[in-house]
Amino acid sequence: MNARPAPVHVALVGCGAVAQLYYRPALETLEREGLLRLTAAHDPDPVALDTFGDSFPSARRLTRFPEVLAISPQLVIIASPPRYHPEQTIAALAAGIDVHCEKPLAPNLAEGERMVAAAVEAGRRLSIGMVRRHFAATRAIGRLISNGNLGPLGSIDCFEGTPFTWPVRSVDFLRPVAGAAGVLQDIGTHCLDLLTWWLGSPSAISYEDDAMGGVEANCRIELMFGDVPATVRLSRDWARPNRYVITGRDGWVAWTVNETNHFDYGISGTGYAGDLTLHEASVGVRRPTLGAVAGEFDEAFANQVRVLVDPASDARERVPGADALTTLGLIDRCYASRRQMPMPWMVPAWRAAT
Repeated sequence: MNARPAPVHVALVGCGAVAQLYYRPALETLEREGLLRLTAAHDPDPVALDTFGDSFPSARRLTRFPEVLAISPQLVIIASPPRYHPEQTIAALAAGIDVHCEKPLAPNLAEGERMVAAAVEAGRRLSIGMVRRHFAATRAIGRLISNGNLGPLGSIDCFEGTPFTWPVRSVDFLRPVAGAAGVLQDIGTHCLDLLTWWLGSPSAISYEDDAMGGVEANCRIELMFGDVPATVRLSRDWARPNRYVITGRDGWVAWTVNETNHFDYGISGTGYAGDLTLHEASVGVRRPTLGAVAGEFDEAFANQVRVLVDPASDARERVPGADALTTLGLIDRCYASRRQMPMPWMVPAWRAAT
């Protein structure tokens, strides 16, 4: 009988909201399964560090990043603000440590390319936290598209957003000079990653937002995937449908954002549509049967770390850092060609000033 591999030693960098809300339960689950051990957590803010560290009594609490490298973990999870991702990731890779970096990989394409090149040079793994790729629903939708089940596509509409409630600890999150990420770099990273994962790179793109020299709260992107038009609308200040609709000649799918195991599917010419709940496939004695309902969000989030530490996992489920470069390039193109979106409620003097 083969001995179980020793748990992978992991350090987490950045103990803010994403760490507390998502990485903490994921790491707790994987520790209970014996797949990893959190050996250290780092944050320069001692309050954030202690809040996170209380869930992992055996983990060292480090306020300086070089201390993380000094203890030589096997995997570092970078969950710090995006402006720190390149420096911290490249340093960890150079120290011979694999890195899993939360999205966005970097503030821009050039920095992302430096990070990917550093991983190649060091011969280490660099993965990116694109949790939506781990949803059963998004995988099934991608397969329906690639298999041609919808026929030639006709249109794509993505409308996502809600009033901003993320529990930030600093106003730097909203200050451009501090490397703040607007709605495009935030939820837009997820949206553009899904579209390019399903459809490839767009042939054309146009962009408008309401930044006016600050950080955008609303934006609109028009893309062309070959001859298929796609519209993306994102907002941080008003509730939107949070729904993606992809229409083809032979059918359509509609997916509600962050529904991990559910989407709607219509078949053209039948007059029928269904709300599908995805299950694990289970082969019965005589025929395939439905197994358990596919995992929820917390399970999907944990899975993106599981595939890095579990030798039995499917390595094809890892999302390599290089996969983030397409989205980073699109975001750079958007910002380089940005136009001010129409805001008819502004008084004439304000419009003239902008």
